[in-house]
Amino acid sequence: MITDIGKNILTKYLIGQAQSYASYVAIGVGQRPLAVGEPMSSFASQKALEFEVLRTPITSRGFVYDDNGNPNIVFVAELPSEQRYSITEIGIFPGRVNPSAEGNDSKIVYSFSEAENWEYHTETATLEISKFVEPLNRDEASGRIAITETVFRTNSNNTIFSSPIRVNLLENPRFLDTAMMLRGDISFLSLNATSGNLEINPSASEYAGAHIHYNNISPDFDSNSTEDELRLAFSLLNKEDVQEQSPESVRLLVEFVNADVPSPTNFAKFEVVLNQSDPDIDFSSNRYFVIKKKFSELIRSSNFTWKAVNSVRIYATVLQTASSLPSENFYISLDGFRFENTTIKNPLYGLTGYSVIKTIDGRPVIKEANTGTSIEFRFGMGVE
Repeated sequence: MITDIGKNILTKYLIGQAQSYASYVAIGVGQRPLAVGEPMSSFASQKALEFEVLRTPITSRGFVYDDNGNPNIVFVAELPSEQRYSITEIGIFPGRVNPSAEGNDSKIVYSFSEAENWEYHTETATLEISKFVEPLNRDEASGRIAITETVFRTNSNNTIFSSPIRVNLLENPRFLDTAMMLRGDISFLSLNATSGNLEINPSASEYAGAHIHYNNISPDFDSNSTEDELRLAFSLLNKEDVQEQSPESVRLLVEFVNADVPSPTNFAKFEVVLNQSDPDIDFSSNRYFVIKKKFSELIRSSNFTWKAVNSVRIYATVLQTASSLPSENFYISLDGFRFENTTIKNPLYGLTGYSVIKTIDGRPVIKEANTGTSIEFRFGMGVE
């Protein structure tokens, strides 16, 4: 579908005021794939992908007729062979980047891959995060995740993710070939009775403040608008391979701090609280989420500055019932953390085409690692 932005850029292109309207194909993992028989919504007002993970140049253009005899303009791009993507959305851009944004353009901040030095930090120790490549059920007859570690990595195509129940619930990781798994009781996050904000439960046992962290970082968003966004993509998984088991609440806290200490003096907090009672949440049908927060929505210390940030910490809690302790019956799979520049406008740059994509049975389209794949985007053409 051509977007409203695309119509404007196409008009400028036709009269010679823009050099291009379709030079790059972008793929994303953020949208829920359409169910079988579900009609396509209008995406004319779409300005960005929900969670873009890759942008690759268009290598060929063509004109074809579809099965119904309708004319289509076709753009084709090659996806890099190394990585795995579970794709749910596709977009067209006139360029690789927004030239007006310079160093403040949208980007993936963290992919939670092995290339990033994430560590598991308990109240008493800092531990490396192990990776398990064997089936996570460890030869058990059931599809239960049998790993005892609280935090671990595994392959995104691990056989544990292929069960019909997990596929139907959209539990599967979507970005790259490795998934970061946090058990639902890694931390104990409570809601402050006065502010309603997340806090580490002070009366809990030793796991209360446990988290993963990435030290010696230097994010610098001080020059960005308070209306720009940070986006966290993750999925929720059952430990048991059962449809009926759903939590009451999922909570995540991403802290940017000046030091990995109990009471940092410089901090910005990105909070996630998802409750089964929320009108747009249904853990029994959709387990993949992209949470967006404007910079203005972050909870900050007084005089906070991004230049002082040295560490990022992530806490996670899953409550099976409202009054329960954190539950070991669930996992959170972290997919990616992204910065989206939503404020720097350029009349010759933007999302010109967009569509949600799916397989014939309403699932994400999977591009496996170490495979060569081309992807195409079609604009249907007509005359009124």
